[in-house]
Amino acid sequence: MRIIPSEVSSSTRSRAERSVFAALKAIPDARSVALHSVHLPRHARKRVGEIDFVVIMPELLLFIEVKGGRVRQQDGKWYYGPSGAEERSGESPFTQASGGMHAFERQLGERVGDLRTLGVPSGYLVITPDVDLGRTTEFEPEQYLGSKAYDGGRGLAEGIARAARFWRARNWWAKTPVPAPLREKMLKAIRPDFDLVPNLRARLTDLDVTFERLTEEQMDRLDELESNPRLIWTGGAGTGKTFLAAEAARRSSTTGSVLFTAVNPTLTTHLAEILSDHPVTVLPFDRLAEAQGRTFDHLIVDEAQDLMTFDGLGVLDGLSAGGLEQGRWTFMLDQNNQLLAPTSFDHEAWDYLRGLGTVYGPLKRNCRNTVQIVKEVQAYTGADLGVASAGEGERPLFQNVQDVRDEAALLDAYVADLLQQEVSPQDITLLSVAGDWESSSARLSRRASKIEHFTEVVGSARTGRRLTWSSVTDFKGHENHVVCLIDLDPEHLDGRLDALYVACTRARAQLWVACRPGVRKRLGDLGMATITRGGAPK
Repeated sequence: MRIIPSEVSSSTRSRAERSVFAALKAIPDARSVALHSVHLPRHARKRVGEIDFVVIMPELLLFIEVKGGRVRQQDGKWYYGPSGAEERSGESPFTQASGGMHAFERQLGERVGDLRTLGVPSGYLVITPDVDLGRTTEFEPEQYLGSKAYDGGRGLAEGIARAARFWRARNWWAKTPVPAPLREKMLKAIRPDFDLVPNLRARLTDLDVTFERLTEEQMDRLDELESNPRLIWTGGAGTGKTFLAAEAARRSSTTGSVLFTAVNPTLTTHLAEILSDHPVTVLPFDRLAEAQGRTFDHLIVDEAQDLMTFDGLGVLDGLSAGGLEQGRWTFMLDQNNQLLAPTSFDHEAWDYLRGLGTVYGPLKRNCRNTVQIVKEVQAYTGADLGVASAGEGERPLFQNVQDVRDEAALLDAYVADLLQQEVSPQDITLLSVAGDWESSSARLSRRASKIEHFTEVVGSARTGRRLTWSSVTDFKGHENHVVCLIDLDPEHLDGRLDALYVACTRARAQLWVACRPGVRKRLGDLGMATITRGGAPK
Protein backbone atom coordinates (compact mmCIF):
# COMPACT_ATOMS: atom_id res chain seq x y z
CA MET A 1 0.00 0.00 0.00
CA ARG A 2 1.25 3.44 -0.83
CA ILE A 3 1.82 5.53 2.29
CA ILE A 4 2.44 9.26 2.70
CA PRO A 5 5.07 10.14 3.75
CA SER A 6 6.94 7.19 2.26
CA GLU A 7 9.11 6.77 5.38
CA VAL A 8 8.08 7.22 8.98
CA SER A 9 9.29 10.53 10.42
CA SER A 10 12.07 10.61 13.00
CA SER A 11 9.69 12.58 15.21
CA THR A 12 7.39 9.55 15.52
CA ARG A 13 8.48 8.05 18.81
CA SER A 14 5.59 5.62 19.18
CA ARG A 15 6.84 2.12 18.51
CA ALA A 16 3.23 1.07 17.93
CA GLU A 17 2.70 3.68 15.21
CA ARG A 18 5.95 2.66 13.56
CA SER A 19 4.76 -0.94 13.55
CA VAL A 20 1.41 -0.05 11.97
CA PHE A 21 3.21 2.18 9.45
CA ALA A 22 5.39 -0.75 8.33
CA ALA A 23 2.43 -3.16 8.28
CA LEU A 24 0.36 -0.82 6.12
CA LYS A 25 3.25 -0.35 3.71
CA ALA A 26 3.59 -4.13 3.37
CA ILE A 27 -0.05 -4.70 2.35
CA PRO A 28 -0.20 -5.61 -1.38
CA ASP A 29 -2.85 -3.05 -2.33
CA ALA A 30 -2.05 -0.75 -5.24
CA ARG A 31 -5.36 1.13 -5.13
CA SER A 32 -5.38 2.38 -1.54
CA VAL A 33 -3.37 5.23 0.01
CA ALA A 34 -2.61 5.70 3.71
CA LEU A 35 -1.65 9.02 5.28
CA HIS A 36 0.22 9.05 8.57
CA SER A 37 -0.24 11.59 11.37
CA VAL A 38 -2.96 13.74 9.80
CA HIS A 39 -3.47 16.99 11.70
CA LEU A 40 -6.89 18.60 12.08
CA PRO A 41 -6.68 22.41 12.37
CA ARG A 42 -10.24 22.54 13.73
CA HIS A 43 -11.61 20.03 16.24
CA ALA A 44 -14.81 20.31 18.31
CA ARG A 45 -13.10 19.57 21.64
CA LYS A 46 -9.37 20.08 21.02
CA ARG A 47 -7.26 23.01 19.94
CA VAL A 48 -5.46 20.75 17.45
CA GLY A 49 -6.60 17.23 16.68
CA GLU A 50 -4.65 14.43 15.09
CA ILE A 51 -5.57 11.18 13.40
CA ASP A 52 -2.89 8.49 13.46
CA PHE A 53 -3.72 7.12 10.00
CA VAL A 54 -6.27 7.93 7.31
CA VAL A 55 -6.66 5.24 4.64
CA ILE A 56 -8.39 6.13 1.38
CA MET A 57 -9.70 2.86 -0.10
CA PRO A 58 -12.15 2.11 -2.90
CA GLU A 59 -14.44 0.53 -0.28
CA LEU A 60 -14.10 2.99 2.58
CA LEU A 61 -12.49 6.07 4.09
CA LEU A 62 -10.94 4.43 7.16
CA PHE A 63 -9.58 6.21 10.26
CA ILE A 64 -7.11 4.30 12.41
CA GLU A 65 -6.37 5.13 16.04
CA VAL A 66 -3.28 3.41 17.50
CA LYS A 67 -2.64 2.98 21.22
CA GLY A 68 0.69 1.38 22.03
CA GLY A 69 1.93 -0.07 25.29
CA ARG A 70 -0.26 -0.35 28.36
CA VAL A 71 -3.95 0.62 28.19
CA ARG A 72 -6.31 0.55 31.19
CA GLN A 73 -9.66 1.93 32.30
CA GLN A 74 -10.54 2.87 35.87
CA ASP A 75 -13.48 4.83 37.26
CA GLY A 76 -14.53 5.97 33.82
CA LYS A 77 -11.06 7.27 32.98
CA TRP A 78 -8.66 5.84 30.42
CA TYR A 79 -4.91 5.61 31.00
CA TYR A 80 -2.27 5.11 28.31
CA GLY A 81 1.43 4.34 28.72
CA PRO A 82 3.70 2.81 31.37
CA SER A 83 2.87 2.89 35.07
CA GLY A 84 4.07 6.12 36.67
CA ALA A 85 4.16 7.97 33.36
CA GLU A 86 0.61 7.37 32.20
CA GLU A 87 -1.37 9.78 30.08
CA ARG A 88 -4.89 10.15 31.46
CA SER A 89 -7.86 10.81 29.23
CA GLY A 90 -11.58 11.08 29.70
CA GLU A 91 -12.05 9.56 26.26
CA SER A 92 -11.75 5.97 25.22
CA PRO A 93 -9.74 5.28 22.06
CA PHE A 94 -13.05 4.53 20.34
CA THR A 95 -14.47 7.93 21.28
CA GLN A 96 -11.24 9.57 20.09
CA ALA A 97 -11.41 7.73 16.77
CA SER A 98 -15.07 8.61 16.28
CA GLY A 99 -14.49 12.28 17.12
CA GLY A 100 -11.53 12.56 14.77
CA MET A 101 -13.48 10.83 12.01
CA HIS A 102 -16.46 13.21 12.21
CA ALA A 103 -14.25 16.33 12.43
CA PHE A 104 -12.26 15.16 9.43
CA GLU A 105 -15.39 14.35 7.41
CA ARG A 106 -16.75 17.85 7.95
CA GLN A 107 -13.56 19.61 6.95
CA LEU A 108 -12.87 17.35 3.98
CA GLY A 109 -16.49 17.84 2.86
CA GLU A 110 -15.89 21.59 2.67
CA ARG A 111 -13.24 20.93 0.01
CA VAL A 112 -14.59 18.08 -2.09
CA GLY A 113 -18.31 18.17 -1.35
CA ASP A 114 -20.50 16.46 1.24
CA LEU A 115 -19.15 12.92 1.58
CA ARG A 116 -22.57 11.37 2.18
CA THR A 117 -23.99 13.05 -0.92
CA LEU A 118 -21.00 11.74 -2.87
CA GLY A 119 -21.62 8.27 -1.48
CA VAL A 120 -18.29 7.94 0.36
CA PRO A 121 -18.62 5.61 3.38
CA SER A 122 -16.34 6.02 6.38
CA GLY A 123 -15.48 4.23 9.59
CA TYR A 124 -12.75 3.75 12.15
CA LEU A 125 -10.54 1.01 13.53
CA VAL A 126 -8.76 1.06 16.90
CA ILE A 127 -5.53 -0.92 17.18
CA THR A 128 -3.70 -1.81 20.40
CA PRO A 129 -0.67 -3.75 19.10
CA ASP A 130 0.63 -4.66 22.57
CA VAL A 131 -2.50 -5.57 24.58
CA ASP A 132 -5.97 -7.08 24.17
CA LEU A 133 -8.88 -5.05 25.56
CA GLY A 134 -11.76 -6.86 27.18
CA ARG A 135 -15.10 -6.77 25.38
CA THR A 136 -17.25 -3.76 26.33
CA THR A 137 -20.37 -2.08 25.03
CA GLU A 138 -18.24 0.72 23.59
CA PHE A 139 -17.27 -1.16 20.46
CA GLU A 140 -18.09 -4.01 18.15
CA PRO A 141 -15.40 -6.64 17.46
CA GLU A 142 -15.02 -5.40 13.86
CA GLN A 143 -14.03 -1.94 15.12
CA TYR A 144 -11.07 -3.21 17.09
CA LEU A 145 -7.78 -5.06 16.50
CA GLY A 146 -5.96 -6.24 19.62
CA SER A 147 -2.51 -7.71 20.08
CA LYS A 148 -3.45 -11.30 19.26
CA ALA A 149 -5.36 -10.45 16.07
CA TYR A 150 -2.81 -7.80 15.03
CA ASP A 151 -0.08 -10.45 15.31
CA GLY A 152 2.84 -8.07 14.93
CA GLY A 153 1.27 -6.56 11.81
CA ARG A 154 0.53 -9.83 10.04
CA GLY A 155 -3.19 -9.54 10.85
CA LEU A 156 -3.63 -5.91 9.80
CA ALA A 157 -4.82 -6.57 6.24
CA GLU A 158 -7.55 -8.92 7.47
CA GLY A 159 -8.48 -6.48 10.25
CA ILE A 160 -8.94 -3.69 7.72
CA ALA A 161 -10.98 -5.93 5.40
CA ARG A 162 -13.23 -6.95 8.31
CA ALA A 163 -13.70 -3.32 9.37
CA ALA A 164 -14.54 -2.34 5.78
CA ARG A 165 -17.30 -4.99 5.58
CA PHE A 166 -18.68 -3.84 8.94
CA TRP A 167 -18.80 -0.14 8.08
CA ARG A 168 -20.13 -0.60 4.55
CA ALA A 169 -23.12 -2.44 5.98
CA ARG A 170 -23.85 0.55 8.21
CA ASN A 171 -23.33 3.12 5.45
CA TRP A 172 -26.27 1.76 3.45
CA TRP A 173 -26.33 4.82 1.21
CA ALA A 174 -22.71 4.31 0.06
CA LYS A 175 -21.80 4.17 -3.60
CA THR A 176 -18.85 1.82 -3.80
CA PRO A 177 -16.32 1.41 -5.09
CA VAL A 178 -15.53 5.08 -4.65
CA PRO A 179 -14.41 6.30 -8.12
CA ALA A 180 -10.65 6.71 -8.54
CA PRO A 181 -10.94 10.42 -9.58
CA LEU A 182 -12.86 11.16 -6.37
CA ARG A 183 -10.29 9.31 -4.27
CA GLU A 184 -7.53 11.33 -5.94
CA LYS A 185 -9.46 14.54 -5.30
CA MET A 186 -9.75 13.65 -1.60
CA LEU A 187 -6.03 12.90 -1.43
CA LYS A 188 -5.11 16.24 -3.04
CA ALA A 189 -7.47 18.04 -0.66
CA ILE A 190 -5.89 16.38 2.37
CA ARG A 191 -2.23 16.88 1.58
CA PRO A 192 -2.01 20.69 1.32
CA ASP A 193 -4.02 21.35 4.50
CA PHE A 194 -3.16 18.46 6.75
CA ASP A 195 0.04 16.88 5.48
CA LEU A 196 2.39 19.80 5.07
CA VAL A 197 5.33 18.95 2.82
CA PRO A 198 8.53 19.23 4.90
CA ASN A 199 11.43 21.25 3.62
CA LEU A 200 14.47 19.45 2.29
CA ARG A 201 16.30 19.67 5.61
CA ALA A 202 13.51 17.69 7.30
CA ARG A 203 13.50 15.09 4.51
CA LEU A 204 17.26 14.65 4.89
CA THR A 205 16.78 14.01 8.61
CA ASP A 206 14.21 11.32 7.90
CA LEU A 207 16.55 9.71 5.36
CA ASP A 208 19.30 9.68 7.98
CA VAL A 209 17.05 7.75 10.36
CA THR A 210 16.19 5.26 7.62
CA PHE A 211 19.87 4.89 6.69
CA GLU A 212 20.82 4.14 10.29
CA ARG A 213 18.09 1.52 10.61
CA LEU A 214 18.94 -0.14 7.31
CA THR A 215 22.67 -0.30 7.94
CA GLU A 216 21.96 -1.83 11.35
CA GLU A 217 20.04 -4.54 9.50
CA GLN A 218 23.05 -5.09 7.24
CA MET A 219 25.32 -5.32 10.27
CA ASP A 220 23.14 -8.00 11.81
CA ARG A 221 23.94 -10.18 8.81
CA LEU A 222 27.61 -9.98 9.71
CA ASP A 223 26.81 -11.82 12.95
CA GLU A 224 25.65 -14.85 10.99
CA LEU A 225 29.02 -15.26 9.27
CA GLU A 226 31.53 -14.34 12.00
CA SER A 227 32.56 -17.97 12.34
CA ASN A 228 33.82 -18.04 8.72
CA PRO A 229 37.48 -16.92 8.56
CA ARG A 230 37.46 -15.80 4.91
CA LEU A 231 34.54 -13.74 3.65
CA ILE A 232 33.78 -11.85 0.44
CA TRP A 233 30.83 -9.48 0.59
CA THR A 234 29.55 -8.23 -2.76
CA GLY A 235 27.08 -5.46 -3.49
CA GLY A 236 26.52 -2.35 -5.55
CA ALA A 237 27.21 1.21 -4.45
CA GLY A 238 25.11 2.17 -1.46
CA THR A 239 24.50 -1.32 -0.08
CA GLY A 240 26.46 -0.71 3.14
CA LYS A 241 29.76 -2.44 2.33
CA THR A 242 32.00 0.20 3.94
CA PHE A 243 29.75 0.24 7.01
CA LEU A 244 30.15 -3.53 7.28
CA ALA A 245 33.90 -3.29 6.68
CA ALA A 246 34.32 -0.81 9.54
CA GLU A 247 32.24 -2.98 11.85
CA ALA A 248 34.25 -6.08 10.89
CA ALA A 249 37.44 -4.19 11.75
CA ARG A 250 36.08 -3.15 15.16
CA ARG A 251 35.02 -6.67 16.04
CA SER A 252 38.22 -8.31 14.81
CA SER A 253 40.38 -5.85 16.76
CA THR A 254 39.22 -7.41 20.03
CA THR A 255 40.83 -10.74 19.16
CA GLY A 256 43.99 -9.83 17.24
CA SER A 257 45.82 -7.39 15.00
CA VAL A 258 43.86 -5.87 12.11
CA LEU A 259 44.88 -4.16 8.87
CA PHE A 260 42.25 -2.11 7.02
CA THR A 261 43.11 -1.05 3.47
CA ALA A 262 41.56 0.35 0.30
CA VAL A 263 42.95 1.91 -2.87
CA ASN A 264 41.45 5.36 -2.30
CA PRO A 265 43.57 7.34 0.23
CA THR A 266 40.72 9.71 1.15
CA LEU A 267 38.59 6.71 2.11
CA THR A 268 41.29 5.28 4.37
CA THR A 269 41.84 8.72 5.91
CA HIS A 270 38.12 8.86 6.71
CA LEU A 271 38.12 5.32 8.10
CA ALA A 272 41.20 6.01 10.21
CA GLU A 273 39.22 8.73 11.95
CA ILE A 274 36.20 6.47 12.44
CA LEU A 275 38.35 3.63 13.82
CA SER A 276 40.66 5.83 15.86
CA ASP A 277 39.37 4.39 19.15
CA HIS A 278 40.23 0.84 18.10
CA PRO A 279 43.63 -0.84 17.61
CA VAL A 280 43.30 -1.06 13.82
CA THR A 281 46.07 -0.21 11.35
CA VAL A 282 44.53 1.77 8.48
CA LEU A 283 46.61 2.35 5.35
CA PRO A 284 45.86 3.06 1.70
CA PHE A 285 47.03 0.32 -0.62
CA ASP A 286 49.88 2.38 -2.08
CA ARG A 287 51.38 2.78 1.41
CA LEU A 288 51.30 -0.85 2.47
CA ALA A 289 55.10 -0.89 2.20
CA GLU A 290 55.00 0.86 5.60
CA ALA A 291 53.72 -2.42 7.06
CA GLN A 292 56.43 -4.51 5.41
CA GLY A 293 57.77 -7.20 7.71
CA ARG A 294 54.53 -7.43 9.68
CA THR A 295 51.65 -9.85 9.39
CA PHE A 296 48.12 -9.29 10.66
CA ASP A 297 45.62 -11.66 12.18
CA HIS A 298 42.81 -10.19 10.08
CA LEU A 299 42.76 -8.20 6.82
CA ILE A 300 39.82 -5.95 5.93
CA VAL A 301 39.85 -4.80 2.29
CA ASP A 302 37.24 -2.29 1.11
CA GLU A 303 36.56 -1.48 -2.56
CA ALA A 304 38.46 -4.67 -3.37
CA GLN A 305 37.45 -4.56 -7.04
CA ASP A 306 40.04 -1.79 -7.49
CA LEU A 307 42.92 -4.19 -6.79
CA MET A 308 41.56 -7.41 -8.28
CA THR A 309 44.85 -8.45 -9.90
CA PHE A 310 47.37 -11.12 -8.93
CA ASP A 311 49.89 -8.38 -8.10
CA GLY A 312 47.44 -6.76 -5.70
CA LEU A 313 46.48 -10.06 -4.09
CA GLY A 314 50.17 -10.93 -3.79
CA VAL A 315 50.84 -7.86 -1.67
CA LEU A 316 47.93 -8.73 0.63
CA ASP A 317 49.02 -12.36 0.84
CA GLY A 318 52.32 -11.29 2.38
CA LEU A 319 50.56 -9.25 5.06
CA SER A 320 48.16 -11.95 6.20
CA ALA A 321 49.14 -14.34 8.98
CA GLY A 322 48.68 -17.61 7.15
CA GLY A 323 48.47 -15.95 3.75
CA LEU A 324 45.27 -15.60 1.76
CA GLU A 325 44.81 -19.37 1.67
CA GLN A 326 44.91 -19.94 5.44
CA GLY A 327 44.58 -16.49 7.01
CA ARG A 328 41.54 -14.54 8.19
CA TRP A 329 40.25 -11.78 5.92
CA THR A 330 37.14 -9.92 4.76
CA PHE A 331 36.91 -8.41 1.26
CA MET A 332 34.21 -5.89 0.27
CA LEU A 333 33.66 -5.83 -3.49
CA ASP A 334 31.37 -4.03 -5.94
CA GLN A 335 30.54 -6.56 -8.64
CA ASN A 336 29.46 -3.78 -11.03
CA ASN A 337 33.14 -3.01 -11.65
CA GLN A 338 33.35 -6.23 -13.68
CA LEU A 339 30.76 -4.78 -16.07
CA LEU A 340 31.59 -1.09 -16.08
CA ALA A 341 35.41 -1.22 -16.08
CA PRO A 342 36.29 -4.72 -17.30
CA THR A 343 39.83 -3.82 -18.38
CA SER A 344 40.89 -3.07 -14.79
CA PHE A 345 39.37 -6.24 -13.35
CA ASP A 346 41.29 -9.53 -13.68
CA HIS A 347 38.71 -12.31 -13.78
CA GLU A 348 41.31 -15.00 -13.13
CA ALA A 349 42.37 -13.21 -9.94
CA TRP A 350 38.71 -12.99 -8.93
CA ASP A 351 38.18 -16.70 -9.57
CA TYR A 352 41.24 -17.46 -7.44
CA LEU A 353 40.10 -15.30 -4.53
CA ARG A 354 36.53 -16.53 -4.38
CA GLY A 355 37.82 -20.08 -4.42
CA LEU A 356 39.52 -19.37 -1.07
CA GLY A 357 36.56 -17.89 0.79
CA THR A 358 32.80 -17.72 1.11
CA VAL A 359 31.05 -15.24 -1.17
CA TYR A 360 28.02 -13.58 0.40
CA GLY A 361 25.74 -11.46 -1.73
CA PRO A 362 25.16 -9.49 -3.67
CA LEU A 363 23.66 -7.34 -0.95
CA LYS A 364 20.25 -6.38 -2.26
CA ARG A 365 19.23 -3.56 0.07
CA ASN A 366 20.48 -0.15 -1.07
CA CYS A 367 20.72 1.89 2.11
CA ARG A 368 22.14 5.09 0.66
CA ASN A 369 20.28 6.27 -2.42
CA THR A 370 16.66 7.23 -2.90
CA VAL A 371 14.47 5.29 -5.31
CA GLN A 372 14.81 8.01 -7.94
CA ILE A 373 18.62 8.04 -7.89
CA VAL A 374 18.83 4.25 -8.10
CA LYS A 375 16.50 4.16 -11.11
CA GLU A 376 18.41 6.93 -12.90
CA VAL A 377 21.79 5.26 -12.47
CA GLN A 378 20.44 1.89 -13.55
CA ALA A 379 18.88 3.47 -16.66
CA TYR A 380 22.20 4.90 -17.87
CA THR A 381 24.63 2.19 -16.77
CA GLY A 382 22.65 -1.02 -16.30
CA ALA A 383 24.42 -1.47 -12.94
CA ASP A 384 22.76 -3.43 -10.14
CA LEU A 385 22.48 -1.15 -7.11
CA GLY A 386 20.10 -3.38 -5.21
CA VAL A 387 16.61 -2.50 -4.05
CA ALA A 388 16.33 1.14 -3.02
CA SER A 389 15.28 1.16 0.64
CA ALA A 390 16.20 4.66 1.82
CA GLY A 391 12.86 6.09 0.72
CA GLU A 392 11.46 8.42 -1.87
CA GLY A 393 13.11 11.65 -2.97
CA GLU A 394 13.24 14.06 -5.85
CA ARG A 395 14.21 12.95 -9.33
CA PRO A 396 17.78 13.87 -10.28
CA LEU A 397 17.89 17.31 -11.87
CA PHE A 398 19.65 17.67 -15.22
CA GLN A 399 20.42 21.33 -15.93
CA ASN A 400 21.47 22.39 -19.43
CA VAL A 401 24.37 24.88 -19.35
CA GLN A 402 26.06 26.71 -22.21
CA ASP A 403 29.58 27.14 -20.88
CA VAL A 404 31.61 27.22 -17.69
CA ARG A 405 30.38 30.69 -16.64
CA ASP A 406 26.75 29.78 -17.24
CA GLU A 407 27.33 26.62 -15.23
CA ALA A 408 28.78 28.60 -12.32
CA ALA A 409 25.77 30.96 -12.29
CA LEU A 410 23.23 28.12 -12.36
CA LEU A 411 25.18 26.24 -9.71
CA ASP A 412 25.04 29.30 -7.45
CA ALA A 413 21.28 29.55 -7.96
CA TYR A 414 20.76 25.89 -7.09
CA VAL A 415 22.93 26.06 -3.96
CA ALA A 416 21.09 29.21 -2.88
CA ASP A 417 17.80 27.32 -3.17
CA LEU A 418 19.19 24.49 -1.04
CA LEU A 419 20.31 26.90 1.66
CA GLN A 420 16.87 28.52 1.56
CA GLN A 421 15.46 25.08 2.38
CA GLU A 422 17.72 25.00 5.46
CA VAL A 423 20.18 22.50 3.99
CA SER A 424 23.53 22.93 5.70
CA PRO A 425 26.54 23.71 3.46
CA GLN A 426 28.29 20.65 4.89
CA ASP A 427 25.57 18.46 3.31
CA ILE A 428 26.49 19.63 -0.21
CA THR A 429 29.40 18.35 -2.29
CA LEU A 430 30.43 19.75 -5.69
CA LEU A 431 31.74 16.73 -7.57
CA SER A 432 33.95 17.57 -10.54
CA VAL A 433 34.11 15.03 -13.35
CA ALA A 434 37.13 16.75 -14.89
CA GLY A 435 38.75 16.92 -11.47
CA ASP A 436 40.74 20.12 -12.09
CA TRP A 437 40.06 23.00 -9.69
CA GLU A 438 41.76 25.57 -11.89
CA SER A 439 39.29 24.99 -14.76
CA SER A 440 36.29 24.05 -12.63
CA SER A 441 33.07 26.05 -12.78
CA ALA A 442 33.14 26.04 -8.97
CA ARG A 443 36.17 28.32 -9.09
CA LEU A 444 33.97 30.94 -10.82
CA SER A 445 31.22 30.60 -8.22
CA ARG A 446 30.41 33.55 -5.96
CA ARG A 447 30.99 31.11 -3.10
CA ALA A 448 34.42 29.98 -4.33
CA SER A 449 36.23 31.43 -1.31
CA LYS A 450 33.97 29.42 1.02
CA ILE A 451 34.44 26.06 -0.71
CA GLU A 452 36.69 23.51 1.00
CA HIS A 453 38.73 21.01 -1.02
CA PHE A 454 37.67 17.58 0.17
CA THR A 455 41.18 16.10 0.08
CA GLU A 456 42.38 18.82 2.45
CA VAL A 457 39.68 18.41 5.07
CA VAL A 458 38.67 14.72 4.98
CA GLY A 459 39.18 13.18 8.39
CA SER A 460 39.33 16.57 10.12
CA ALA A 461 36.82 18.69 11.99
CA ARG A 462 36.84 21.21 9.12
CA THR A 463 34.56 18.95 7.04
CA GLY A 464 31.55 20.20 8.95
CA ARG A 465 31.78 23.87 8.06
CA ARG A 466 31.49 24.54 4.32
CA LEU A 467 30.61 23.20 0.91
CA THR A 468 33.15 20.69 -0.31
CA TRP A 469 34.63 20.25 -3.79
CA SER A 470 36.18 17.01 -4.97
CA SER A 471 37.17 15.01 -8.00
CA VAL A 472 35.19 11.84 -8.64
CA THR A 473 38.26 9.70 -7.96
CA ASP A 474 38.93 11.26 -4.55
CA PHE A 475 35.28 10.98 -3.51
CA LYS A 476 34.99 7.27 -4.29
CA GLY A 477 33.77 5.43 -1.21
CA HIS A 478 32.30 8.62 0.26
CA GLU A 479 28.85 10.18 0.10
CA ASN A 480 26.83 13.27 0.93
CA HIS A 481 23.18 14.23 1.09
CA VAL A 482 23.35 16.47 -1.98
CA VAL A 483 25.80 16.07 -4.85
CA CYS A 484 26.19 18.61 -7.66
CA LEU A 485 27.90 16.93 -10.60
CA ILE A 486 29.85 19.60 -12.50
CA ASP A 487 32.56 19.99 -15.16
CA LEU A 488 30.96 17.26 -17.27
CA ASP A 489 31.71 17.25 -21.00
CA PRO A 490 30.54 14.63 -23.54
CA GLU A 491 33.99 13.09 -23.87
CA HIS A 492 33.95 12.23 -20.15
CA LEU A 493 31.23 9.68 -20.90
CA ASP A 494 33.16 7.84 -23.59
CA GLY A 495 34.19 4.48 -22.18
CA ARG A 496 33.90 5.74 -18.58
CA LEU A 497 30.66 4.29 -17.30
CA ASP A 498 32.46 3.45 -14.07
CA ALA A 499 33.09 7.17 -13.45
CA LEU A 500 29.45 8.05 -14.12
CA TYR A 501 28.35 5.22 -11.82
CA VAL A 502 30.64 6.33 -8.99
CA ALA A 503 29.72 10.00 -9.35
CA CYS A 504 25.95 9.60 -9.34
CA THR A 505 25.82 7.09 -6.50
CA ARG A 506 27.58 9.46 -4.09
CA ALA A 507 24.28 11.36 -3.60
CA ARG A 508 22.07 10.09 -0.80
CA ALA A 509 19.06 12.33 -1.36
CA GLN A 510 19.50 14.81 -4.21
CA LEU A 511 21.54 14.78 -7.41
CA TRP A 512 22.02 17.85 -9.62
CA VAL A 513 23.86 17.41 -12.93
CA ALA A 514 25.16 20.30 -15.04
CA CYS A 515 24.97 19.19 -18.68
CA ARG A 516 27.23 21.04 -21.07
CA PRO A 517 26.40 20.97 -24.80
CA GLY A 518 26.27 17.40 -26.09
CA VAL A 519 25.99 15.74 -22.67
CA ARG A 520 22.23 15.19 -22.75
CA LYS A 521 22.49 13.44 -26.12
CA ARG A 522 25.33 11.24 -24.91
CA LEU A 523 23.34 10.29 -21.80
CA GLY A 524 20.40 9.44 -24.03
CA ASP A 525 22.64 7.20 -26.12
CA LEU A 526 23.83 5.44 -22.98
CA GLY A 527 20.27 4.85 -21.84
CA MET A 528 19.24 3.46 -25.20
CA ALA A 529 22.30 1.20 -25.30
CA THR A 530 21.42 -0.11 -21.86
CA ILE A 531 17.90 -0.99 -23.02
CA THR A 532 18.86 -2.61 -26.33
CA ARG A 533 21.74 -4.62 -24.89
CA GLY A 534 19.93 -5.62 -21.71
CA GLY A 535 22.73 -4.10 -19.63
CA ALA A 536 25.50 -1.55 -19.68
CA PRO A 537 27.07 -0.71 -23.04
CA LYS A 538 30.21 -2.68 -23.77
